[in-house]
Order: sequence, then structure tokens, then C-alpha cells
Amino acid sequence: MNKEAYLQAHKETYNFAGMTTLALRIKKARASAGLTQKALAEKAGVEQPVISQLETGKNLKSAFLATIASACGVNAIWLATGKGDMKPLPVEPSNVEQGPKITSAPRKIIIVGTAQMGPDGYWCGIDGNEGWVETYSKDEDAYALRLKGDSMAPAIRNGWIAVCEPNHRLVPGEYVMVTTIDGQSMVKELLFETKDSVSLMSVNSAYGERRSIPWEDIEKIHYVGNILAPSKVLGNL
Repeated sequence: MNKEAYLQAHKETYNFAGMTTLALRIKKARASAGLTQKALAEKAGVEQPVISQLETGKNLKSAFLATIASACGVNAIWLATGKGDMKPLPVEPSNVEQGPKITSAPRKIIIVGTAQMGPDGYWCGIDGNEGWVETYSKDEDAYALRLKGDSMAPAIRNGWIAVCEPNHRLVPGEYVMVTTIDGQSMVKELLFETKDSVSLMSVNSAYGERRSIPWEDIEKIHYVGNILAPSKVLGNL
């Protein structure tokens, strides 16, 4: 095959005349990867006209250059600016030995009862084993409650499971289960705690926004480590 016939057969790859420098580099990168415009668009997660516009110089301000460089296996800095080598430099092997993966098996946590949401955002515990859930918790005294009612919607929906961890530290901005000495129990967001009281935020603003409870009025306050969907419940219901 003579030179003229070869260039005609590879016209898409080598016809760079009259194009901008950026368009030239994009087309060269695609050619080096052996990709059609359609294949590159699919790998980069863009529409094919984006690639076409870049290669014809109609679009010179693309936000997809880094993605295109990765899809073609070329240096992103070279593709964007023309500086450096076309191919990325090989990564030096690390001399840091990778440690073992830290894994923890999920454990069975018993659902000790149902937390029935009352009209004021409170609930009353109902004794009885309602099955269990499997989740990750380091607290040996962790227990679960099935939540009923809509007073915590939409953050926590009816029928979902709260996993409480009595030995976990309280974390501002996360949920806690609070029981007062007069028997009122609630799940709320902990805002902050002082030496005198805890400040709580209602999950559902329809039941009030903020409330401070003195420590002497609190029977127990437990960290809520997880909220699980009803489909995660195992065992007898």
C-alpha cells in the first residue's frame, strides 16, 4: 500500500490539518488508545457529540478533559496543556507493606420491644422479643427497638429499627434514645450537653424544635448507633 492509500485508509486518525492544538491532542490520545469517538464517549461517560466538538475545535472549554485522559490512558496535564509526556509516568512501587484488612463480623442484636410513637413525640416500650437484626456494634450491651408511628418522619419511618448502644459515647449531631424519670422516652438529635442538662432537637419539627432536659430528670440516655430498614429483621416477628 502506497503512502497516499495508507493515509486515506487512516484518514480519521491522521487528518489533523487545520485543527486547534487541543483538538489535535484529543484526537491523538483517542488514536493511541484505539478508540472510536463512540467508544471513547462511552468510556468517558459523555455524549458522542462532545467528543466530536472537541476534536473539531468547536468546544475548547470542556470539563471532561481529565475523564477523557483517563479513558485514553494519557497524561491529563499533557492533554490539557501540551506540557510533559503524553503517557503518564509509571508509578513507583511503594516500600510500605500493606497491613491486614480491618474487618468485624456483624453480630446478632435482639429487638427487645416496640417503641410506640405517641402524639407528643414520646413512646412507651412494649416488652417482648420481636426477633433480631444483624449489624456492626462493639457494644456488648447493644439492643434494638422497633419504631412505630410517624412522629419521627421523614428522618425515621414507621416500622424501622433503632440500634441503641448504652456504652457508646454521646455524639452531638447524632441520635440518642432518652428516657426521663417520669417514664417518657424519645429518640431525638443531640445538640450538645453541659454539666446541667442536655439540649435536644426533635426529628420532626411538628413536635417542637429544641428542648433542654436537666440531668437529674434523665433516667437513661443511650447513643443510637444505627437505623435499619424492616427488611433487616430476622427471626420471629
